[in-house]
Amino acid sequence: RCVQETGLEAKGQLKLDWGTLKNNRDAYIERLQDIYKNNIIKDKIEVVKGICKFLNNKTVECNGEEFISDHILIATGSKPRRLKIPGEEHCISSDGFFALEQQPQSILIIGGGYIGIEISCMLNALGTETFLSTRDKGILKKFDKESTSFLLKSMIGHGIKYLPYTEVKKVTKQPDGRLKVQIDGIPGKNEMVVDCVLYGIGRIPETEDLCLQNTDIKVEKGRIIVDEDHNTNIKGVYSIGDACQFLQLTPTAIRAGRILSERLFNGQAQLKMVYDTIPTVIFAHPPYGNIGLSEECAKEKFGENNVKVYKSEFVHMFNQLEKDEAERAKNKVLVKVIVNLADKERVVGVHCVGQGVDELIQGFGVAVKMGATKADFDRCVAIHPTVSEELVLLTPQYL
Repeated sequence: RCVQETGLEAKGQLKLDWGTLKNNRDAYIERLQDIYKNNIIKDKIEVVKGICKFLNNKTVECNGEEFISDHILIATGSKPRRLKIPGEEHCISSDGFFALEQQPQSILIIGGGYIGIEISCMLNALGTETFLSTRDKGILKKFDKESTSFLLKSMIGHGIKYLPYTEVKKVTKQPDGRLKVQIDGIPGKNEMVVDCVLYGIGRIPETEDLCLQNTDIKVEKGRIIVDEDHNTNIKGVYSIGDACQFLQLTPTAIRAGRILSERLFNGQAQLKMVYDTIPTVIFAHPPYGNIGLSEECAKEKFGENNVKVYKSEFVHMFNQLEKDEAERAKNKVLVKVIVNLADKERVVGVHCVGQGVDELIQGFGVAVKMGATKADFDRCVAIHPTVSEELVLLTPQYL
């Protein structure tokens, strides 16, 4: 019954009805939006729709009406960074992906960040021939290198055609509607034809229409600069989410907004938003969950001799009955714990790649936030058979 709601037909060979999937997804998003709208009405919040422009540090104009307030919060989010090549108008960003009326039979995805990885894995799993292009070799540059290399190997094993050191120069729409792509970096080939080209090359703050040049608010490359309490350099003006310089994640922005509200209007001046231990998941196939520092960042921060890494690679229990070694190899799991030897082996990073890790990382995130050590991990009895048990069985020394 649940399968049918996603547009998948489970009778005989598994098939996808893209229209059913899109319609049900759109309806779900609409329900969420209605919930938010109703909550705003219940809280008696006045909504003014329009483009806001700063006239000075404390005055905002919208639809010809001026607003002056002791507290102004800038939370305008971000938008996809443009590709800026000939034929860009034939390509789509992640925004355009959600408007696709038909599943593309083939797609070229440009960019190895969150968006590029998640969409390429999803479409590949649904049967689209998927090409992934990056200018350099590797994906998810800000994350743990060993973990991202492990993920990339698994992605390739599951059928994604990876094109490192490549750069798209031009996209032309053919009479049949398909797209001819001029691309540098593929040995012996400089063109390819696909149904769709999607770019996910980062996001930029949605601040250019705010007329911040009329204010003294500090801005760098469109991003509003704030302190640890999300104050700008102008008293009474704040910024959260993608509009400012901190981590761009929806749950992070929600929490930052709640903390700011509590601090300003509910006397909770001690509340702080801590950004150095935020759990996150890249919803790839398989997913990659992590919290804390990468191995590279830990060694840079604490010194190479003060960092120890505990790790394990294994075939997921779900695939243990698989006899094909190639199938087993592409369904492996990596778990990795990074500790600071100079601080009683305090855990400073946890990285997991594999089926089910998106659910386990939240709990280990709590442990890391509480300052857990390797000894704390070792003292926890394992739950068998699970992926998460491996994290408490990594060379136990403190039984």
